[in-house]
Amino acid sequence: MSQSPTLMRETSGFRPDINALRAAAVLIVTLYHFGVPGFVGGFIGVDVFFVISGYLMTRIVFDAHDRGHFSVGAFYWARAKRIVPALLALCVGLIVIGYVLLLPSDYRLLGKHGLSSLAFFSNLVYFGEAGYFDIASHEKWFLHTWSLSVEWQFYVAFPLLMVLVLRYVPRQRWLVLFIASTLASFLWNVYLTAYQPSAAFFMLPSRAWEMLAGGVVLLLS
Repeated sequence: MSQSPTLMRETSGFRPDINALRAAAVLIVTLYHFGVPGFVGGFIGVDVFFVISGYLMTRIVFDAHDRGHFSVGAFYWARAKRIVPALLALCVGLIVIGYVLLLPSDYRLLGKHGLSSLAFFSNLVYFGEAGYFDIASHEKWFLHTWSLSVEWQFYVAFPLLMVLVLRYVPRQRWLVLFIASTLASFLWNVYLTAYQPSAAFFMLPSRAWEMLAGGVVLLLS
């Protein structure tokens, strides 16, 4: 079975500079969570990762479109192949460990969080529970998957919207559209941060500006 054009482009379009930036983002988030002095703002690595993700997803869509092979199904399949196996291994591993170490009530909560992670709506679950920076939140083994859920929700919506953009919006207006969408999401984030900070943190509409900003970077490059 041959690779889809999207998969072929991802394989041939490896960027060592972006990979290094990804590694740096992961490192500073990890150091933040381990309480290493000097990294109290390390959670910004998540924001960097969102921008990188938006850049890469926009490039994949535009490259496939330019080659005449853009497919929403192929886009979803490529994302699933990259994300689901590792996520499944993580969830199974933690569920097994939790069975040995946790009390029944805590284990039931772990199972709920694991299922929400696999279904890519853990950000919604954690929004309904304690805030990300609460002490109790650091005891939630799957808490870090909230960002993956936000990304996946973006991956679901983005190619569907891009089908309309590619079909009905002239190419010379793509940058304006991306900038306007980025600003709208950013302003929504600013508003929610003042009134509902947990929603601003966990929800896609107030986070989408970071991934859309990656698209702006691509279009300006």
